[in-house]
Amino acid sequence: MKELVIFGTGDFSDVVSYVLRDKLGRVPAAYTVNRRFLTEPSRRGVPVAALEDLAESYPPENYEIVLGLIGRQMFDQRSEAAELLWKTGYHLANVVDPSAQVDTDALGEGNIILANVSVEHHCQIGSGNIIWQNVVLPHHNRVGDFNNLAPSVSLSGYSGIGSHCFIGNNACIKNRVQIGDYTYIGAGAYVASAPEPGSVLVPHRSYVLEGKSGRDFL
Repeated sequence: MKELVIFGTGDFSDVVSYVLRDKLGRVPAAYTVNRRFLTEPSRRGVPVAALEDLAESYPPENYEIVLGLIGRQMFDQRSEAAELLWKTGYHLANVVDPSAQVDTDALGEGNIILANVSVEHHCQIGSGNIIWQNVVLPHHNRVGDFNNLAPSVSLSGYSGIGSHCFIGNNACIKNRVQIGDYTYIGAGAYVASAPEPGSVLVPHRSYVLEGKSGRDFL
C-alpha cells in the first residue's frame, strides 16, 4: 500500500483528511498545491509541497494522490488536476468511508465516497467523483467522471449521470433517466425525464405563508 499525498489545502481537503486519519487510520505523507498557491510550509503538522516539485520528494512509484479539492467551472479544475497527475505517473487513490456499502468492482480512480453511501450491484462509477453522505445508487446505475453528488441524492434503477454534473441535496432521479454532461440539478428536484446536457433543473421554491405562524400547525 503506497503512502498518500492530498492535492489541495482548502475546506474539502479537511473532509478528506478526517476520513483518512480518523476513520481509515492513514495519515497523509504530505499535501500539495500549485506553487502559486503555496502559502504555508505545513498543514496540521504535515508538509505542504509544490506540485511542480512533487515527483522529486514524493515519486509516483511510492505515493498515490488523493484529490482533496472540488474545483470550480463544473469541476473542470478537478479534472485538469487529475489529468496532470496521471501524465506525471501518479495513481489517484479512492477514499471510501468505512460505513459506505460499495458492492461493485467497477470503480475508477480518485473517487471520494463518504459516510453511509450505498452503491449496489451492477453499478459503474468512473473517476474523480465526490459522492457525499447517504447517496443511494440502487442497481445498474452508471456514473461518469468528475461529478458531485450532494448528500442524500437518490437514483433509481438503470438511471445514469454523465460527467461534470452537480446533483443537489435530496434530488431524486427516476428510473432509466439519463443525465447528460455538465448538467446542474438543484436541491430537492425530481427528475422524471432526461434534461438537455448542460441545462439547469431546479424545483419550485419554498415561500412564506403570510399571516401564518408555526403555532398554527403544531
